[in-house]
Amino acid sequence: MNEQEVVKLMEGSRSKADWNANCDRVKDAFGGKYPSFWYSAIIQSGVATKTATKYGGKAEIKVISITSRPITIYGRPTSMPNLAKGETVVGVYDQGLGERQMVCNSLANMQSLYDSYAQGMALTLRWCISSNSESAIALPA
Repeated sequence: MNEQEVVKLMEGSRSKADWNANCDRVKDAFGGKYPSFWYSAIIQSGVATKTATKYGGKAEIKVISITSRPITIYGRPTSMPNLAKGETVVGVYDQGLGERQMVCNSLANMQSLYDSYAQGMALTLRWCISSNSESAIALPA
C-alpha cells in the first residue's frame, strides 16, 4: 500500500467505524504501525478533517501513553533518537488550550512539528519517548 492508496482508502470512510476499520487496514499493511507519511498525508493535509466532516465528526489526535520519559532536543531535530523495540517519539505541544501530543514516526514528522512550533503555531514544544505507541492513534471523533 503506497501513500496515494492510503489517502484514497481513508477518504472513502463513511463513518467513524469505517474510519477505524480503515486505520486498522493501514496499520496491518505497515507492520502494526502507521506509515511514516501518515501525519503529512492524512492529518496535516486535512484528509482526516474533510472525511470526518462528511459524517458529522471532527478530526482529533488522541494519544494514550502508559509510560514515557523526557528527552532533550535543542532546536530543529536532525536525527531520530535511538529507540528500543516498541518505543516511539512523542512531541508534546501547547497552542494555548492545553497540551496535545503527536506521535512522530519519522524525522520528517519531528521536523514538521518543530517547524510549526518555530512559526508560532505552538507556545511550547517538548519531546518524550513513549513505550506504548500502539495505542497512539489519530481518529476522527
